[in-house]
Amino acid sequence: MQRGWTEGEEDVGNFLQKVKDLLTDPNNLSIVQKTGIRDKTREFREKYGINHQMVCDEILRLDVSNYSYTDDDHNKEIGGEFLIFGQFILPPIVDKPVQVYIKLKIRGRVVCMSFHEAEFPLNYPYN
Repeated sequence: MQRGWTEGEEDVGNFLQKVKDLLTDPNNLSIVQKTGIRDKTREFREKYGINHQMVCDEILRLDVSNYSYTDDDHNKEIGGEFLIFGQFILPPIVDKPVQVYIKLKIRGRVVCMSFHEAEFPLNYPYN
């Protein structure tokens, strides 16, 4: 159920470099807390004991091969687009990797809209 479109490999690399430059300070990572709807990121982090620094570390491990696709930010007031990545991580309380869906954008800082178990297969055009 992939949506959106594919960015060029160089564009994805440039985006990730900006992310890594910003995350030299973990305070430049904003993990969005959703209210009024189910917050899959919060549920996932609580289930597996994943803290802010762990999310930051996993984002720093991303490379172009983790990129899946780009999609619009459907919040009309903010606009722009998100880049979607997939990453296998080993949460602290389990002994097998979990595929995580990671949805990022940059707005002066790194905004992580989603960091939770992938709910559908992700394609990786640069893997």
